[in-house]
Amino acid sequence: MRVTINPTTCIASGNCGRTAPRVFANRTEDDGFVSLIDENPPEAEWASTREAENLCPSATISIEEDDADEVSGSA
Repeated sequence: MRVTINPTTCIASGNCGRTAPRVFANRTEDDGFVSLIDENPPEAEWASTREAENLCPSATISIEEDDADEVSGSA
């Protein structure tokens, strides 16, 4: 799994940082806008990362799955 963000579309809702805090941060010093902590999160973070992508109201988060991700049944 590879995660990317588009900071120009972020509206600082904070959903991503609350849902997957090991992958995303919404820091006060950045006015709550998203920062990517881990662009290749471990498998243990995949479900919360996908949920954060689904909850993002501005479609700021993109996830690229590789074949191994899909084979493991986590897709």
